[in-house]
Amino acid sequence: MCDCIFRPFAKNGEFDGKTVEMLRAQLIDNIDSVINDKAVYASERAAKTAFTGEAMELPPSGIHENAEKITARSAYEAYKKMLRTAHVEICAVGCSEFSESEQIFTDEFSRLERGDIYRLKAAPSALKDKPAHVEDALEMQQVILRMYFKAPEMDDRPANALFASILGGMTTSRFFMNIREKQSLCYYCGCHADRFSKTIACSAGIEPDNVEKTRDAMLCEFNDIRENGVSEDELNRAKLEILNALSSTYDSAHGIAGWYLSQITDGEFISPEEYAESIKAVTPERVRAAAEKYSLDTVYTLKNK
Repeated sequence: MCDCIFRPFAKNGEFDGKTVEMLRAQLIDNIDSVINDKAVYASERAAKTAFTGEAMELPPSGIHENAEKITARSAYEAYKKMLRTAHVEICAVGCSEFSESEQIFTDEFSRLERGDIYRLKAAPSALKDKPAHVEDALEMQQVILRMYFKAPEMDDRPANALFASILGGMTTSRFFMNIREKQSLCYYCGCHADRFSKTIACSAGIEPDNVEKTRDAMLCEFNDIRENGVSEDELNRAKLEILNALSSTYDSAHGIAGWYLSQITDGEFISPEEYAESIKAVTPERVRAAAEKYSLDTVYTLKNK
């Protein structure tokens, strides 16, 4: 691993030209192929509006124009900058105290010139003064709707997770049961909470005639929780959903590493068991209070031309 990180194949301040050319072509293909997956395309286009001026407005793989400019030398310079400035987390999982591994990495990193090290911090996304409404068009059959709600002041992690689950994060959620099943307004609808940006992203696949009805129905469910709260039954189902997911954390080294690495901006680490206890302690009043902190920020629609 240290050879891969610290001693890659490079000469005279640049990587191998043929390798870079091949990887650049793969990267450009990955960027351009997003348009073939309309849900991912809509997600990236919607993020451009929801997170304007923030890092999250850029797609994970970057943009085509920047990928075209990559050279063997610029890639090597980027690599050297990463070694110099990156925040580095090493997570070791297994039945060992890892003292030998720790010493190896300590020795390797001590040989580097480090400076201007990037400090990781959670950055809540700024709420717009008024919601942005954006439409795009492609050759496609159904319409994809995405709405973003933001709560920059959110500070109740377990209540927030349960709110998102009840709203649209599980198979017995408000979105699934009331909008998809009872009203048959969409092919799918759900939501996902990002606790780092403190946003909830809601999405739905819809027939063109049902766009406004679905949007209004999703807003209605959101506002109903804000105004009337949730039932004990809903809350208990959401708690079971999250507790069941937590119980699988120890099923793999990847799961354990992911759990702790997701907390590196929190200031402290808690175990899955500690988080489970905090989930069990959430009341309907706290869920409603979490919902009340959110406001609509962005409405994005991807339609047929």
